[in-house]
Amino acid sequence: MKVNKDIKININRLRESFPQNFSADFVMDEFVIADRRACLCFFNGMTNSELLLRVQQSILLATEMPENMKEFSRCTIPLTDKKLEQDFDKLITALLSAMSLLFIDGYDQAVILDTKSYPSRSIEEPEKNKTMRGPRDGFCESVFTNTALIRRRIKSDKLAFEDFSIGRETQTKVVLAYMKDKCNTRLVSELRRRLNQLDIPSLTLSQQTLCDCIFSKRLSDIWNPFPKVRYVERPDTAASMLVEGKIAIMCDTSPSVIFLPVNLYDMMEETDDYYFPPFTASYLRLLRIIMLFVSVFLSPLWLLAIVYADFLPPSLEFLLVDSKAYIPVWLQLITVELMMDALKIASLNTPNTISNSLSVVSGLLLSDFAVTAGWLVPQTILYSAVSSIANFIPTNYELGYAFKFWRITLITLTAIFGIAGFVAGTVIFIIILILNKTRNNRDFLYPFSPYDKKGVFKLFFRTTKGKE
Repeated sequence: MKVNKDIKININRLRESFPQNFSADFVMDEFVIADRRACLCFFNGMTNSELLLRVQQSILLATEMPENMKEFSRCTIPLTDKKLEQDFDKLITALLSAMSLLFIDGYDQAVILDTKSYPSRSIEEPEKNKTMRGPRDGFCESVFTNTALIRRRIKSDKLAFEDFSIGRETQTKVVLAYMKDKCNTRLVSELRRRLNQLDIPSLTLSQQTLCDCIFSKRLSDIWNPFPKVRYVERPDTAASMLVEGKIAIMCDTSPSVIFLPVNLYDMMEETDDYYFPPFTASYLRLLRIIMLFVSVFLSPLWLLAIVYADFLPPSLEFLLVDSKAYIPVWLQLITVELMMDALKIASLNTPNTISNSLSVVSGLLLSDFAVTAGWLVPQTILYSAVSSIANFIPTNYELGYAFKFWRITLITLTAIFGIAGFVAGTVIFIIILILNKTRNNRDFLYPFSPYDKKGVFKLFFRTTKGKE
């Protein structure tokens, strides 16, 4: 369907698409330019009102009308980002993408004016990945604001941003970002192909839906707890990963960016490592790695010590349980793990003013009453609390939960099969890590597989050269 020279027909078509009774936010501003009817269309709340007012004031100053819309647009509309369009379906899509449309009687084309202004929150530091010395800006829900934050840090013509519209109903803007001279070109081509071929109704819950659609749907990937992508909410971290050769997928309405390919080495890095001197940063990195293994093995090893109490040397007898409880120790550990997640969910769904108090008070009261009632022993609360605190150290949620599942599996197998179950659980997860592959089919356990001496050193110690 094409734009008609009779503006009445165009207005009627718009009214059919957006009836007044069902489109309260749709605005059609009709006025006269040099004895010709004109109509400016836009959605209220998605438009920069000041910019649109300046455009309209300039249009109203026109005294003569050129032969075609192209000449009128060039001489009269003071806007750099404008486009002529004749296809009515494309005009509707542009309108739904927060653009404004200008129709003038006698012209068989309309002008698409880029006056969009999506409501969004300010550029604030993300809650999850804070730093003590780094910049305080973070990604927001506007995808092109996020690209600007990256472009501010990487002033190179090698930085590429490719945009796609995903979802038949939502037309969500998705941007593929990479450095042309450093990225894996085969992976970029594959991602571009998958994004172009993606045919889904909507992409409202953008990131995870996108990952589920464009990546492999093999059973091994679905049930693999270790993450294949990394979510980043800081522009400085994102810029650094792009310079390293990583590929980013950015979704409109999402304040975080998907990076791939990533391995265990990438997951263990933190932004603060590069805002402190090498000695301090190396200490923090070593502490983080040690506590991650503590979160996995502390509770299962304590359970193992109780199961084989007769073999404990006198120096380790403090690990044994003196008080009695009605619930077996292994079931106590599993129960506390589940309650920790329940408290976390309750805290997320509680208003900020009372969420912290609720978490602390609930944890203290529940644990105290559980010990008094004979449900739990004090050591269960102690070891579970230490493991849970250590589990919060990785900024990647998926990696933290992968280690949590490993811990729960070890507790269950140790309770059923003793030391054989503990060894079997450890071996199973190590095999999963060894067989795990990144999105470009490399080993997830780099730098241990393939072994890289310098990579192993950099995993544990921050060098003087920094990240670059």
